[in-house]
Formats: sequence, C-alpha cells, structure tokens
Amino acid sequence: MEIPLELLREGGTDLKIRKRTMILLAAAAMILGITGTYGYFSDIVAVTNRIALGDVDISLKEYEIVQGKEVVYTNPKAVLPGDVISKIPRITNHGEPCWVRARISYENDRRELESLSDENLMGMPYGWVKQGEYYYYTEILKKGETVTLFQELEIPSDWTEEHSLQRLQVDIQADAIQSANFQPDFSAMSPWGNQEIELCIHEENGEMISRKEKVKLSVEFNGSAHKLLAVPKDFFGNMGTAMPGDVFRDSVIVSNTTGNTAEIFFHTGLVCQRADRMDLLKKLQLTIAMNGKTIYSGDLQAEKLKTDISLGKFQSGEAGTMDFMVSVPKELNNAYALRDTAVKWYFTVYEDEKHTAEAPGKEGWNAPGSPGNKVLSQNSSSVKTGDESPILFMGLLTFLSALILVTVLIVKKRGKKQ
Repeated sequence: MEIPLELLREGGTDLKIRKRTMILLAAAAMILGITGTYGYFSDIVAVTNRIALGDVDISLKEYEIVQGKEVVYTNPKAVLPGDVISKIPRITNHGEPCWVRARISYENDRRELESLSDENLMGMPYGWVKQGEYYYYTEILKKGETVTLFQELEIPSDWTEEHSLQRLQVDIQADAIQSANFQPDFSAMSPWGNQEIELCIHEENGEMISRKEKVKLSVEFNGSAHKLLAVPKDFFGNMGTAMPGDVFRDSVIVSNTTGNTAEIFFHTGLVCQRADRMDLLKKLQLTIAMNGKTIYSGDLQAEKLKTDISLGKFQSGEAGTMDFMVSVPKELNNAYALRDTAVKWYFTVYEDEKHTAEAPGKEGWNAPGSPGNKVLSQNSSSVKTGDESPILFMGLLTFLSALILVTVLIVKKRGKKQ
C-alpha cells in the first residue's frame, strides 16, 4: 500500500516536533532537578555599651562636743585666755577615692594684736603633714570615709586685757584630687605639684551605672539555637567608673559553634542622648583590634565604623579575639564629672550555603518544611541580606519553561494546519 507523500511529510514534521518537545522538556527538568537550592541565614545582635565618669566630691563640716555628745559647731563664742574650745573640722569623701588637703587661715579684727596660729591647734590625728601653706593627708580617702583635721583650739593663756573684745576667726578650706593616676610627693614643698584645683561641679540627676563582677565577653553564632548571641549586654561593664587618665582594656571572644562556615561583621551606632553626652563620646578614645590587627583607632563615637567591617570567616568550631581599649584623657576637667554616655555595637552573621537537591519525585527529595530538608529557611529573627539572585534565577527558569511550552503548542498547531 502506498503512503501519500504529503502524509509522510506531515508525519515527519510531527515527529520532529515531538522530539524537540521531549528534548526541551527534558532539559528544563534537568535544569530544575540539578539546580542547587539556595538557602541563606543572617542574624544580628546589638550591645549597648555605657561608660560613666566619676566625681571628686568632698564636704567639710564642723562639730563640737557639748555635754559629752558631738553636735554641729555653732558661732560665735565668748572665750577667755587659756580656754580650750571644742572645734572639730571633718572632711568626708562622697565621690571616687581621692587625696585631700586643707589650708587653715587666721583672722583678727585688731591687726596690731597677735592672732591665733597653728600652735593653738590640738588633737590633729596621725597622717597630716604641713608643706607650704597646706596640711596634706598622706592616706587615700575612700568613698564614704572621713578624716578629722583637728579637735580643739586653745586660747593663749598669756593674753591680757588688751586682747579683750577682739574678734577671732579661723577659716578652713579643703581641696581634693583624684587618687587614680596620681601620686603626690609628700617630701616636696608642693606635694600636688602645679595641679589646678577647680570648683566641684555636679550634674543633677546624673545616672550612675552599676557594675558587676568581671565577666567574660563573647559573641557566638550558636549551633544549638542557630542564633547570634552576645554576653553580656554591656561590653563596658567590667570598666567601673572612669577617671581622667584611666585606660581600660578588655576582649571579646568571637566564635562559631554551628556546623557551617559563617562570616561575622561588626559596626557601630549611636544612642539617642543629650548633646553633652555626645560630646563626651568625642573626648574618649577607642582602639579595636581583631586577632592582633587594628581595625579602628579614634574617638568612641566611631563614625568610621558605621558600615559593616568583616571580623573574618569562621569555620565550624573556630574562634577569634576582638581586643578593645578605651582611654580617658587626663585633661578632662570637672565639667565632665558624673557624665555618662553610651554607644551601640552591632554584630551580624551571614551563613550563605548552597545545597544540591534532587528533582521532585526522586528518592531522597524532601519538600520544603519536611524532615530531612537541607534548605536553611530564614526565621523571624533573621535579617534580609538583599541578595535576591536565587529568587530571580528560579523565576527566570519558570518563565523559560512556560515559554518553551507555549512555543511547542504554537509550533504543533502550525504543523497540524500544514
């Protein structure tokens, strides 16, 4: 039986179309089947670091013994030659540990007559030395401690009637200087040197920052929680109260305890606070090094660290050390006393893995969310990296597959018409 030539051509064309269709569909299936399923995970953690400057704060009050009890001293008093007056000047430290000194001056409204002098002081405790016009206390006065300058004044017994009706006055001025980063030379004529003594200025409603015992600082990409963890929430917590000239050093252990390689980044941010506290950030100096390599040196405001800087890629179980140093300038004056300021440090982790998945229907393939799925999903605590190339790639594949099917249908329809 003869087969018409037109049927052979039609059958041949249809056969070619079918072959091409099968090849294109197979190629699309292979592309979809062997394409690596792209999974990524990112997380961020912030620590708010606070630093507070201490204060040199003393008070001077006078007391006297009345009927065996110590009470606040009162003026004026009528005295006679040879009288011993109970007068107890006492210095109390309300701030950071400090050195104290006192200057005692004597006045008399009748200049032609002699006045009182240091020889009339009685009951001065051990620890005071006279150098120049000051008495220096040779022990550090800690916060809450007090020291008595003297206990009594003796009116000279040889004064006569001509000394009557004169007005005597004893004035006492007390000064203090921080003990941190300063050591007086009590053998010198001026044990404190040329230190400028400023008026004590206190900030109202200042926030004093409580400190805990020294703790280890760490940033860990935790394998169990699969989350970036920072301990504690204040990396300056080990510093204590800062004083001019102080230098604080500490270290943060950065580690990865997950099963995958991860890259950890660091940047800083500012805490919304008053202008005077922002000014303090510019005065304090900061140096940061990662595994011995300096990554920043400048003021604590750290404008240059507002963008991410890599601390390195960490293999599973790998750790590194981030060292930092905060310096308080010696020239900071009393205007900065009791000020505190804060700065935020951010740590970000990027776990970027590509896993090969088999095509649906094949043995070993698991749907997203089913047990055994190797794709890392982005949880609610994650931060989007901005890399959408995997999504675009999959969308492109879907579009190409649809285009192939439409093309096949059009060609097939045209073949039938022929």
